[in-house]
Amino acid sequence: QRLSSVRGNGVLHRVQMENVHPLRLRLLLEIDRTGSISAAAERCAIGQPSASMHLRTLETAIGQRLVIRNGRGSTLTAAGKIVASHAARILATLDNMRGALDALNAPSRAELTLAASWAPSLILIPPVLRDFSERYPGVSVQVRTLPSQQVVREVARAAVDIGIAGDVACGEPVIRQQILVDELVGVAPVGLLRRGGGVASRGEFARQSLLLGPEGSSTRMIAERHLARAEYQPARIWAFDSFEAIKRAVADGLGVSFMSSLLVGDEIERGELARFRLSGVDRMPHPIHAVHRSLAEPTPHAAGFMSLLMNAHRAVPAEE
Repeated sequence: QRLSSVRGNGVLHRVQMENVHPLRLRLLLEIDRTGSISAAAERCAIGQPSASMHLRTLETAIGQRLVIRNGRGSTLTAAGKIVASHAARILATLDNMRGALDALNAPSRAELTLAASWAPSLILIPPVLRDFSERYPGVSVQVRTLPSQQVVREVARAAVDIGIAGDVACGEPVIRQQILVDELVGVAPVGLLRRGGGVASRGEFARQSLLLGPEGSSTRMIAERHLARAEYQPARIWAFDSFEAIKRAVADGLGVSFMSSLLVGDEIERGELARFRLSGVDRMPHPIHAVHRSLAEPTPHAAGFMSLLMNAHRAVPAEE
């Protein structure tokens, strides 16, 4: 099928719809989001030479230049922006169609896929899933625990139905709805900061090892931002993939950390970890959001889970 359009120079061009492939549309969207053809290719799971070929084919099909390469990366032209805006809706429609067909062909194998950062995965999701399983007994559930940045990316590329993540910079086409505002608290080995009454000075903190989560973790980003603003510098930084491992390491005297109050409240209450704060440093709010794709229509069980999740906590208006 060919659709007619008029170029800026008045020349009629017929769009070659058979070459407007979903992969090429997704590639264009990723170039717009990342500003890089190589990064977009990686997100689409193809090589850069293949990405360049797909881009050329799409530009030929549309009859317009869609991407401009420069020393800082790649940006979309005005025509590219128009195609990208429609591409997002086209891909969302295809995803909705695929989901509806899957539900039609395999109703007994319906599945809800979730991606969540550590605190939501361990604390917020289990009680909601208990109610969910009673209302949707035929739906299987898969929960992936990832850093917040990766949670948002998985939602954007339709790898999961719903994400639950901390507050991270987001350039993806998703809607975020705040569930609650947690707080990061300082935790130290019991007895380490006893002299200051649980308040560490800049000098005391400079003698400690700081134990942090992985890159892309909202907890790590928030802690680093507050420390940099207050000019607090630890002796060294150790990175862990697991916040459970960090709790154990702090309890064993390896260093101090800043963690979600949801994750360490019980250990502090039992006296296994000591809570502390930094002199002159403000509290560290840690908002937690539900994340879903902006143009996708949720499946009935995904909508049901969202309703249970938001009803379990104080919901606030959605943010795109």
